[in-house]
Amino acid sequence: MNYTDNSKDTFNFFKKLSRGSKHYGKLPNQSNQVILSAGDLEEIQTSTPYFSPTRTNILFLSKRGMSRAPLAREVMRKLLSTSEHFGSIRPSARGISDAYDMCPFDKRMIQFAHTMGYELHGNSRCVNTSELATADLIVPLDPESKKFTQSRTYYIKGEVISFVSSDGQTSPFYISDPFDSEESLDAKQRYNFIIDSVVDGCKQLLHTLASLNS
Repeated sequence: MNYTDNSKDTFNFFKKLSRGSKHYGKLPNQSNQVILSAGDLEEIQTSTPYFSPTRTNILFLSKRGMSRAPLAREVMRKLLSTSEHFGSIRPSARGISDAYDMCPFDKRMIQFAHTMGYELHGNSRCVNTSELATADLIVPLDPESKKFTQSRTYYIKGEVISFVSSDGQTSPFYISDPFDSEESLDAKQRYNFIIDSVVDGCKQLLHTLASLNS
């Protein structure tokens, strides 16, 4: 099942950076914009391979970064490939725990995602402060990731939002943990439900992006 997040998220997040812009938000208790030098940008690009100063960077977070976050990245990539935002948005995926850094992706998620047209390859990576600071939009997929972002607001310059369902629910929701789900569902049902939920969430997210950019 999905977990409903009753916190108030803002959806006015499509603040696409203009080309050449160096503004990445404000530091606490400062009214001036944060200006990054060429050296700062070079350092960020070295430590953050998915960073792009001319694209909107979306960062998906999950507790382990082994199943839900990489799935969301691939789903969003596929949706973007046929949308008006192709080439202007870069999705990435990370976990929030050092304990799972460089662990292989969940094999069952790889298997079930493949049957639905999504290819997952690689290892989980734990998010670093540079990635948090340069993300224009951060999407926590579980309660642990949401708490993680709430404890690191100093570094986060973009917006933090959660998925919203297309079934009429107005409250943001979380994606259930495949390693901690209802025993009444077998593996196929459990993973297919998670995949469907991620696809639904990504579609609504992209729809919101399109609405705000129109």
